[in-house]
Amino acid sequence: MRSSMTRREFCLRSVNGLSADSARSLWELATGEDGFLLELKSDPGRLGLETLLEEIVKLRRAKALGLPSDLFGGHSDKLVASWRARAMASHPSDFAANPPMVRLTLVSALAWSRTAEITDALVDLFIGLVSKINTRAVRKVERAMEAEAKKVHRKTEKLFSIAEASLRTPDGPVRQVVFPAVPGGEATLKALVAEAKADQKAYKARVRTVLTSSYTSYYRRMLPKLLAAIEFKCNNTAYRPVMDALDLLQRYADIPNTTRHYDATEQVPIKGVVPDGWLEAVVDDDGIIERASYELCVIVSLKDALRRREIYVTGARRWRNPEEDLPTDFEENRDVHYEKLRQPLDSAEFIAALKELVRASMAECAEAISKGKSGGTRVKKHRGEPRWHIPDLGKLKVPENLRALHAECAARWGIIDLLDFLKESDHRTGFTDAFTTVATREATPREVIRKRLLLVLYALGTNVGIKRVADGGRHGETEAALRATRHLFVNRDNLRAAVATLVNATLKMRDPLWWGNGTACASDSKKFGSWSSNLMTEYHVRYGGHGVMIYWHVDQKSVCVYSQLRSCNASEVAAMMEGVLRHCTDATIDRQYTDTHGQSLVGFAFSYLLGFRLLPRMKNIAGQKLVLADAEDEVPAVLEGMVSRQPVDWDLIAQQYDQMVKYATALRLGTAEAEQVLRRFTRGGPKHPTYKAIEELGKAVKSVFVAEYVASEGLRREIHEGLQVVENWNSANADLFYGSAGTIPAATRSTKRSPCSPSTCSKPPWCSSTRCSSNRSSPTRNGPASSPRPTNEACHRCSGRTRTSTGRSTSTWTTTSNSTSSPSTGSWDHPAEIER
Repeated sequence: MRSSMTRREFCLRSVNGLSADSARSLWELATGEDGFLLELKSDPGRLGLETLLEEIVKLRRAKALGLPSDLFGGHSDKLVASWRARAMASHPSDFAANPPMVRLTLVSALAWSRTAEITDALVDLFIGLVSKINTRAVRKVERAMEAEAKKVHRKTEKLFSIAEASLRTPDGPVRQVVFPAVPGGEATLKALVAEAKADQKAYKARVRTVLTSSYTSYYRRMLPKLLAAIEFKCNNTAYRPVMDALDLLQRYADIPNTTRHYDATEQVPIKGVVPDGWLEAVVDDDGIIERASYELCVIVSLKDALRRREIYVTGARRWRNPEEDLPTDFEENRDVHYEKLRQPLDSAEFIAALKELVRASMAECAEAISKGKSGGTRVKKHRGEPRWHIPDLGKLKVPENLRALHAECAARWGIIDLLDFLKESDHRTGFTDAFTTVATREATPREVIRKRLLLVLYALGTNVGIKRVADGGRHGETEAALRATRHLFVNRDNLRAAVATLVNATLKMRDPLWWGNGTACASDSKKFGSWSSNLMTEYHVRYGGHGVMIYWHVDQKSVCVYSQLRSCNASEVAAMMEGVLRHCTDATIDRQYTDTHGQSLVGFAFSYLLGFRLLPRMKNIAGQKLVLADAEDEVPAVLEGMVSRQPVDWDLIAQQYDQMVKYATALRLGTAEAEQVLRRFTRGGPKHPTYKAIEELGKAVKSVFVAEYVASEGLRREIHEGLQVVENWNSANADLFYGSAGTIPAATRSTKRSPCSPSTCSKPPWCSSTRCSSNRSSPTRNGPASSPRPTNEACHRCSGRTRTSTGRSTSTWTTTSNSTSSPSTGSWDHPAEIER
């Protein structure tokens, strides 16, 4: 009764917050007659100008509904998200089956949430498009200059002669060693330098020309529409010139592009907007400013400011005012938040403890190297510069009983089908109970839903697809029934809950004497191919090809506790922190292993504030230097050359200590995504004051790690073993996710999240091996050709569907909407009339 009253209250408040015009627009939207309902639910397509213009139109139509910005103020995000999820899975006939007040609440929750999401997507499109314009221009110029480059005759031979002579007499004077090695001597070298400078200047000029041409001929038409659709704001005075430039562009939005220059009386911001390399292209000798080149500089500066969160967007969620990411009750409950982070309220106490840690780690490192306890680590000169020399770790001896144990497992269980693993895991843990419908009730028996869920998860987890599973198995379920189950039950929140159930059951079954306490975790990403029609699909420079990244967190005993869908250019440091803080399982992670891309000074600083150790395997560890706690501290002789003479700025850390703890609290509470919080602490442009302090804190924490890494062979082996586990996990995924050559066949962001969730490919809790010996073959791979869809079934996306009772082997499925019927069309009544 209480939950029913709560829902009724929520509906009443939501409907009463609507104006009569808004309510009428929502009522018409629910009918789906003009097609905007389906358009509102859709995600943007591939990155391009046309997609951006389509999203601008979509945002304009969404705003035309007239929903108040505080329509759901005072209600939890989780409650609004549940109503949005239900509306996303509903069709016009489903909306019509609900009472008018519920119908309006569903549609308003959908429209209100999607308006913010569309705004976020529009910002993503803008940033990606500006980057794409620049990248294409650079590549075009590079290809052209390579083809027509004018070289000094036999340049390569001359450069080789210079190198050879320099190596033969490294200490000799340049005029006596280098000049005679080249025919023509000093004159030839001057010609080489002049050619290089000319090429560099010409290269930059050509890039500017190509960029401006591309912008004026094609991309320029997006600017007035973008400025009209999005409202930009800024709290940082350092970026005031960019905001003034945007105001100027908005005033000139209706002036034809044939007007090439700004009026001489206009105050056009130059500093902070136009880079030095673009001044000659923007401002001529008479001080006249060219519009097209200036507009291009403005949108590039806007893109950079948006990425650093210095400029934000009104009405967005991820790109909102960064101050809203911080906890609102921090000032009132400062002591509580400090206690949760286990950090002292006094900055002096915090700094004193960290100073002592820096000194102790350096002393232990020096002692380990001098006494030969570091596993062979020492300081060695390389090309005249001191560097760490860290020997490779030797191979460990294979335990005698390991092969016998593997043979016994294979003899006892043989090759087990993946679907059998999934069924047995659910039998022991009941993880399918975490999949609840987004509708109001479940009309189908739970045992039937469980069966269908296992088939759907198998289809998504192996990437063979629902159609092949439906056509190839002898399970008696139709494709329509499986797609309906996927549509109503499988979403990100349900998958996360199922993963938590499975992982927690695994941890509970473990004997600590055999498995340990499971407090360490390794993280890494793996690239999956994906359709280019999705906005998240990007080209990956390192791995090659287009796709997305799935970032995994796997504990030391091969159980995946968290997974994330990321674009190829997303920050791995943010992904690492997101997994440690949001894994939603009973695992307590106090040590996090990662590779070079998962660490940074910001990562080290926040890991220390949040109470876990960041332990990366760094490629450039040989060149990492320690720092002094105080300038007057002595450097041990064995560490000479590997300690930076510039001490940490402790005064800056003390000044910004409260702000750093505030950002750490935001990460802990999840008031915003880790990636969005960390965007303020990225390179380029004026640095945020707190960013400078976080870098200084990161230097100190990183110095402690480097000292411990160099001094302890055991720590190095621990990190290596932890990362090997996640590498094995990535290898196993290639065998599990084998359908469609491992390419994610999804055109939207939401459908990409489901197939790659750990719940669809986690091994069962009782399996002790790192990689289960599972057979990739299944009834779906050798099944018959696709059978035609039954004629009495309509597409599940259609507004009208065949509704019949559903059993185990029936060919249609039952909708689970509210049984209270209501006409889909008719006259509109005011909210007060509806309540009566």
